Parts: sequence; C-alpha cells; structure tokens
Amino acid sequence: MTKFRKNILLIGLATLGLGSAPILALANTGCGPMGGGSEKFAQQIEKRQARLHDKLKLTPEQNAAWKTFSEKMKPSGPRSRPDISAMESLHAPERMEKILSMMKEHESRMAERVVAVKEFYAVLTPEQQKLFDEQFAKHRRR
Repeated sequence: MTKFRKNILLIGLATLGLGSAPILALANTGCGPMGGGSEKFAQQIEKRQARLHDKLKLTPEQNAAWKTFSEKMKPSGPRSRPDISAMESLHAPERMEKILSMMKEHESRMAERVVAVKEFYAVLTPEQQKLFDEQFAKHRRR
C-alpha cells in the first residue's frame, strides 16, 4: 500500500471512530435530551420560554404568534436512541448510513424551528427583536 492510501485509510477510520463514538456514548449514558433527562429538559425549556415571554412584554396581537412559536419550538419527544448492540453489529458503511439518517432527521427538525423563529421574529418590534437576539444568543452559548 502506498503512503497516500495508508493515510487516507487512517483518516477514514479516525473519522468513523470520532463520528460514531459521541453518538453511541450519549445514547448509552442517557445524557442530555437523547437520554433519560428528557422530562427535566422539557421543564427547563418551558421555564426559559416563560421568562422570555415576560421579558418581551408581548402585545395581545403578538400572543397568537407566541403560541405558534412556542408550540413549534417544543421538543418533539425523546429522540430515538440507537441500539448499541445493533449499531456494533453493523458494518462500517451501514453504521455511517444509520448515523447520517439520524443527522438528517435532526436537520429537518432544525429547519422547522428556523421557520418558526423567522415567523415569530417578524411580528416583534425592533426593541423586542434586540431583546430576543440577546436571549437567544445566551441560550446558544451553553
């Protein structure tokens, strides 16, 4: 094998290991929204949304948009966790396809949320938009 092919093979194996290890580790430990803490996670989201609602001081006309926004932003329930033994029994290409499928599901949920944020943001006043931007940035930094 040439040095170039060996390097490509090593990069591919490292990518495969790095790409699947965190997903499998999270699924196994029950951490975060994928695992056993989904109820607590949902409660935290509700509290955060209530605080944001109070800070924005929405008008009655904006409350309808808020309801739609908050419903679309709610977690859709616990994410499906991959079965560890099933994932380990798959060949590398099959495992990568499974991971890619999960990522596509996540991407579609995120795209729906982007639309919800844009629709809600459009009904806010410039001052409310500034406050929303600040609060949204704080949440994303964690």
